[in-house]
Amino acid sequence: MSESISKSRWVAGFEPWHLDALQFRAREARIFSKIDRKADAQAKAVQLGTAFTGFSEKGIIGCAGILPIWKGVGHAWVVMGKDYKSHRIWVHKQVVNHMNKIIAGMQFKRVEATVSCDFITGVQWLERMGFELEGKKRKYGPDGKDHYSYARIME
Repeated sequence: MSESISKSRWVAGFEPWHLDALQFRAREARIFSKIDRKADAQAKAVQLGTAFTGFSEKGIIGCAGILPIWKGVGHAWVVMGKDYKSHRIWVHKQVVNHMNKIIAGMQFKRVEATVSCDFITGVQWLERMGFELEGKKRKYGPDGKDHYSYARIME
């Protein structure tokens, strides 16, 4: 990767307006059409230091974070934009790096995540990041789809 390309991408602390500016992929657009965006933004607004956004010169690549649930437990979330595939290796490295920093800083012992059962790429990505399948949540998603429940346990 050339020096100029690596400098054309950066990570900054998440702010709720980042989701409004993100150009969603089709799957995210469908899901976010069923979510109360104001409530979602309010929940994510309290994530000072526990969420981040990836940018390129073209705009926002994606947002991710770990929403603290209670002491030692958090819920991981990721929302990618239309352009993420051209940055997927960089995105993977940034998500792993920043989530590991959040886990250490917040002293999480458990981080949960859910993924739609039909989103095989998402399932594979969670497993690649060390999450283990715990079960299936029927009719869990905002679109009514079944989701798998995953967790990463820190010993």
